[in-house]
Amino acid sequence: MRRHVFIFISFILFGINLFPQIMTPERVVGMISNRFATIDNFYATFVERNGSRINYGNVISKNPNLFKLEYSAGTNGQQIYCNGKTLWIIFPQRKIVSEQTLNYGDAGAIYTKAGISRLTSKYNVNFYNERELKPINSFDGRELDIAGYDSSLYTADDTRLAYHMLLTPKQARVDRTGFPTIHLWVDRDGMIIRILGISVVNTPVEYLFNSIRYNLRLEEKTFTPEIPEEMQVLKDGLVPNN
Repeated sequence: MRRHVFIFISFILFGINLFPQIMTPERVVGMISNRFATIDNFYATFVERNGSRINYGNVISKNPNLFKLEYSAGTNGQQIYCNGKTLWIIFPQRKIVSEQTLNYGDAGAIYTKAGISRLTSKYNVNFYNERELKPINSFDGRELDIAGYDSSLYTADDTRLAYHMLLTPKQARVDRTGFPTIHLWVDRDGMIIRILGISVVNTPVEYLFNSIRYNLRLEEKTFTPEIPEEMQVLKDGLVPNN
């Protein structure tokens, strides 16, 4: 009898530890913030979607606002560099470089703790459907009823587990540069491995990240291109027609 009473008391006092904590949107946001607080930089391969156009490449990103993108397919080998002050878009086949001075200060990118804080200050964060970890390929987007959108082309074999989060604006009105709907997929370590923004005209803009590596040894010159003399540099962000 005493043994039964002891087991009952132990269950009452410590039973809460026998069950996993219920996952909440706030916990997921905390996971993301904690993860990004440990990241100075990262490398990843990516799939990029803009409307019906799909591109592939790799990215190196460093806090607070430095990055380098190299496209391997879909854009004729374009490269994009940003050293925090200047943005360059290189069109190698046309031997043209578009150069633009940036004025966003130290705001930083979304892939920083400060960036996540800004994002959550503007958007409500909830689970899209279920609050459990689900494979990336369990959502192909056809249920969104966006003409021509089906992500199974690049997600069909992706079985990584993630929380699928839905972000909606806290303010009723979103300017034309914003997204009234954002989907985030967050892995168990708090990393955003897929992001889908749906514009005010129902255009999907999406990134899917793979082969992610963190905190590499990088030099600042990584984010500034070496421009060959034969290339024409267009100032003030002028971009040639493709």
